[in-house]
Amino acid sequence: MKHVMVIALVCAGLTACATTDAGPGLAGGLASSAFDYGPSRAARPTDTRFGYRLAGEQWNGRMVFESVGGEARVDFTLHGAGPESARAELLISMPYLDGGVRRYDGVTGEGRPVEVELQAGPCRTRDGGTDPYFATVRVGGNEMRGCALETAPVDRWSNYLAAYLPAIDACLAEMAGDADHVSLAYTLSGGATGIRLVDHDGGSWECATRENGNRVNSLRPIDAADVVFGEGDPIFVRSIMPAAAMSCYVFESVRDADGRLIGALGYDSCDGGPGGRVG
Repeated sequence: MKHVMVIALVCAGLTACATTDAGPGLAGGLASSAFDYGPSRAARPTDTRFGYRLAGEQWNGRMVFESVGGEARVDFTLHGAGPESARAELLISMPYLDGGVRRYDGVTGEGRPVEVELQAGPCRTRDGGTDPYFATVRVGGNEMRGCALETAPVDRWSNYLAAYLPAIDACLAEMAGDADHVSLAYTLSGGATGIRLVDHDGGSWECATRENGNRVNSLRPIDAADVVFGEGDPIFVRSIMPAAAMSCYVFESVRDADGRLIGALGYDSCDGGPGGRVG
């Protein structure tokens, strides 16, 4: 059963993410005003296939997901100096998101073992930018570290989590402990930020911050039916790593470069929508 759930979650990235239709959820609310997921969206690569781009010191890699006979497989290519270059077909390591980290393993055509770990968190790139994952790649006895970013036909709001954290923290403080989780963050016209939250009773709220993201401009309850495209995919829980058994969500830890827990991203395995409680 767990394996079937994993395939469903991963294949959602292979199929559902292929649509770019914003749907009816954009009608009404703050999100209808110059909606955009990220402050630097134009810089993000898009692709018709779900996967990741990885890069480190003198190496780069690519992961492309495919559904083969109902099983998610990953075509992995690595380009670097000398023996680090490799190609392999990887599988998702089980249990899925064990310890809150994405792991993949396989073997190259020459028989060298390959392992890839993706830890969600703000990874500083060589050009001074920020990618949403820390990447660790092991090929044979060689280990490489770098950053990774998700590629897909549609950007997820969580790819910009690091930039939205000041606004998220301001809105959580305004909720005074009543918020269960964040279901969406987005950029509004003029550089302001919109944050959608769900309270402990399942009610939905919309918070708008000022341009710098540190001060709340407004906070109002909204109809749970007023769902914005991409809302709840994923959710974000600040400062804790919830127990997976407590809800329908599968959780991925978010950590900084020192390993400090920032929070957790939750992916709904029960298709309950963005309004479901975590605990």
